[in-house]
Amino acid sequence: MKIVWRGLTMACGVCGCRGLFRKLGMFSMVEDCPKCGLHFERMDGHSLGAVAVNTVASSALVLTVVALVFVAFGTDVSSSFLLLVAAPVGLLFPILFDPVSRTLWNAFELMMRPVQPGELKQQFQSNK
Repeated sequence: MKIVWRGLTMACGVCGCRGLFRKLGMFSMVEDCPKCGLHFERMDGHSLGAVAVNTVASSALVLTVVALVFVAFGTDVSSSFLLLVAAPVGLLFPILFDPVSRTLWNAFELMMRPVQPGELKQQFQSNK
């Protein structure tokens, strides 16, 4: 669970290092962890997992918002009101959640495929 927490808090899943996004924008992730040297794109197509995590989380949130609107106002809600409430969530959340989805996917991937010898900086391997 420590790895998942690190992913949710935008830290490296291996060492917990922060600062994984470039200062010019929160949407540009560094290629390697500054502390342990883990290369985040460990295989071709790696970033598709982060897109999937973002899509699932965003869809679940929009569905939850729609369900809460139905619970609060009943099923006789106009489509325009429902769209007015759900659209901002569906548009803003995926953008804001993007950095978290990247580090969270890295954490999931580390749980499925643990770090292999030689993937980390030499000095970090000796400290582990």
